[in-house]
Amino acid sequence: MYKQFPQASQIKEFDDWAAEGVKVNKGSKTFIILDPYEYTKKDGTIGIDFNLKRVLDVSQTNGKRPAAPTANRDPRKLVAVMLDSAPINIESVDELPYPDMGAFYKNEDQTLYVKRDIGDSVALCQCVAQELGHAELSMNSDVYSRRDMGFQAVCIGYMLCKKYGVDTQNFAIDRIPDELKNKEPKDIKAELGKTQKAFKEITARVSDELYRQRAERSKEQER
Repeated sequence: MYKQFPQASQIKEFDDWAAEGVKVNKGSKTFIILDPYEYTKKDGTIGIDFNLKRVLDVSQTNGKRPAAPTANRDPRKLVAVMLDSAPINIESVDELPYPDMGAFYKNEDQTLYVKRDIGDSVALCQCVAQELGHAELSMNSDVYSRRDMGFQAVCIGYMLCKKYGVDTQNFAIDRIPDELKNKEPKDIKAELGKTQKAFKEITARVSDELYRQRAERSKEQER
């Protein structure tokens, strides 16, 4: 579900392509993605929910593939904050089990291994975000399976990068596993609830760390 070096892409619903005067290639089939959005609950707090959307990629049309957007937050600084606030062991290594990955969470020793000298800081940030999703899901579950929780971790990585302004084109959120698509709506909602819970717990720690760092900088400026 994760490729370290994505090609710039663009996905939209059929009507959106049509409104732009873009023609869909004959025989192209739509695919489903989970589109997260924030909403305000009755108690005033912010919640996360998902829309299921049927979309087409620009490669299925006569439209032009756009250039990859730049991040509006320094990815390496965000990686540092995510790692500093993570309640697991962090180790730097030269090699990982999967060569195309910049980070890998190993549940057996509750350690996130981060590959040294990754030149693509956006790809590194994306991979760390996804692997933190694995770590959080494992901590919230009695039984952890990397394979079974792979899609949820992808969604968490996607939402983290989207929230903090890092390119999200690397995440295959369109590849919804059959075992999830074939569940009853209430069961799908329960699975998404676990994903939402893990995402909120990670962002709470990241936000606390960002606030702490800002407070320290303010104190230094006052001296």
